[in-house]
Amino acid sequence: RKQLIAAIGKEVTPALFSAYMRFHYRKLLQEEFQPTQFCFAVRRSEQHSPEGTVAIEEQTVGLDESQIKAPIVTFAKCAVTSPENPMSFPLDASTKVTFSGEVRLHGWLSHRFSGQSGAELSLTSRARQFSSMLVLVGRITSATSFEPSHAMIVQNKDELTVPLELSMIPTPKEFRDAISSLSPEMQSFAKSFRAMQLESTLFGVLVVQIKPQLERLLNLPGDSLTKEIKLTQDLMELLMTYQIPSDLLSCDQDLQGSTSVDAVKHHVQGMLEMIKMEKDAEVQAARQAALYAHPFGNNGTSPRSRQMSFCDSEMPEGCCSEEEGDSMELECDEEMDIEFKQTECEDDFCDERGAPEAKAKEAPPEAPQRPPNVAKKPRVETEPAEAAPSPVRDYTKVPKDMDVSFEKFAPGSAVRPTIINVGSCWQKQSKKALLTPATSSTLLPEQQKQQKDAAFDLLDAMTKSGALPLTHATLHIVIASTHCFDKTVTETVIQDNTNPIERVEQSTLIMASTVHQQPVKALVNQVSAGRLAAIAPQLMDAAPV
Repeated sequence: RKQLIAAIGKEVTPALFSAYMRFHYRKLLQEEFQPTQFCFAVRRSEQHSPEGTVAIEEQTVGLDESQIKAPIVTFAKCAVTSPENPMSFPLDASTKVTFSGEVRLHGWLSHRFSGQSGAELSLTSRARQFSSMLVLVGRITSATSFEPSHAMIVQNKDELTVPLELSMIPTPKEFRDAISSLSPEMQSFAKSFRAMQLESTLFGVLVVQIKPQLERLLNLPGDSLTKEIKLTQDLMELLMTYQIPSDLLSCDQDLQGSTSVDAVKHHVQGMLEMIKMEKDAEVQAARQAALYAHPFGNNGTSPRSRQMSFCDSEMPEGCCSEEEGDSMELECDEEMDIEFKQTECEDDFCDERGAPEAKAKEAPPEAPQRPPNVAKKPRVETEPAEAAPSPVRDYTKVPKDMDVSFEKFAPGSAVRPTIINVGSCWQKQSKKALLTPATSSTLLPEQQKQQKDAAFDLLDAMTKSGALPLTHATLHIVIASTHCFDKTVTETVIQDNTNPIERVEQSTLIMASTVHQQPVKALVNQVSAGRLAAIAPQLMDAAPV
C-alpha cells in the first residue's frame, strides 16, 4: 500500500478515479464516439441565438483536486423523428400532444467504491432575458410515447435546479442467482417486475421551444416573433393568465410578411383593451357597492349635508336679500350636484364613456385589410434545413439489450442498472423585473404542481388541445448504470489484484456499443485495438446488439 501511494504520490480517491477515466476516454475512443457533456443550448438553428441551456450536472473533482459543478459525461447518439412518425405525450385523459424533432439517447456510466456516497445530480435549466422554453421530465413508456411527470416554464433569466436521485437494481447475475431456487410462478413474477424496472431506467427530458410554436399557432411566417419581444410577452400573458383562445388572436392565413404581424398586434391590443375595460368596470362596481353599503361615509354625514354646509359657509351674513339668497342657494345646489356627480366618475372607464373625443383619439388603429382581388398564396416557411429522419428505434428495448450484453461480456462486473428519480425540493432563481435583484425560492410539491399546471395550460393553448403538433422539440433520453466495487480504489488494486481501469473500460465499451449500435472494434482507435484484443478478445469480436 505504501509503495503504491509512494509511486503515485497520493492515495487515489473515487473522485480522482472518475477524473482519470474522463482523461482515459480521450485516449481510448475515436473522436466521433467520445463521450460529451450533457449541456445543450436550446435554439432554433445555428443562425439563431440560444433561448437558454439545459444540463445535468454533478459535483466533480478535477485532476488538480478542484471541486466544481460540471455537466455529466455521456455517450450520445442523435436521431431525428419525422412528422410522419412522431412521438406523443398525454396532457390529460382526453388530450394527446404529438411532437417531432431531435431525439438524443445518452448512456451514462457512474462508478461507486466502498465508503463513497452516491453521485449528486441535478437538472439545471437556464433561460436568457426575453427568452422562454418548456421543460418536461418523465419516462419513456414505448417506442413512440413519453409520459411526463413534471413540467415547468423557464423564462426571462430563470434558473431552475431540480435534484435527481439515483436508485440501483440488482445486476443480471445477482438477479439470476436470486430467482434460481424459486418456483416457476415466482420466477415469472420477478422477471415481469424486473422488465418494468429496466424500462424505468429510461429518464426523459423534453425541451419545447415556445416562439416557433406561437408562430405556427397564429399563422405567422417563420422567424417573425424573434424580434417582437413585447408582442411575445403579451401573447404569453393572454394565453397563460387569461387563457384567451388562439382563434381570437391569430391572423388570416392569406396575409403575408409584416401584414400578418400587424394583424396579430391589432388583435392583441384589442384584447388587452377589452380586459382593461372589464377590470375598470369591476373596480367601478366595487366602488358603487361600497358607496351603497356606507352612504354616510366615515363621519356620519351624507354628501347632501356636506354640500349644504359648504354653501352656508361660502355665503356671508347680510351679503344679499332673502330672495337673492334663495336663488343663490339653489344655484349653489345645482353646481354642487354637478360637481358631486363628476367626482363619482373620475376613473378611466367613466372618462371613456363621457369623453367621446378622447376615446376617438385613443382608439387602436384599424386592422390591416387584405387588398381586393388578390389570390391567396400558400405560406412559405423560412426554416433551416433539417437532418433526414432516422429509422424509428424502440428505446424501451435498449435497457434489456444492455442487460444482456453486460451478462454476456462482463459476467464478473457489478454493473447495476440505475433509475433516475426527480427529487422533492427544487430551487428556483428568478428576477421579477429588469432592475430588481435575483431572488431564490424553494419549490415544494405544491408549487411543483402549480408549475406543471401552468406549463400544461400553455401547451394546451399552443397545440389547440393536441390538434397542432410540436415541431421544435428535443427529447433527451438518459439510460444510467453504476459500476460498483466492494472495496476502495487502493484496496481493489492491492487486495483483489485487479485493475479497476480495465474493468470500467470494458463496461464503458459495452455501453457505448449499445448506444451507438456499433461493434467495439469500430469505436476504439488503432492504438488501443491491439491491447483490447489481448485482454478481451470476445468483446472485440462481438457484433452490436
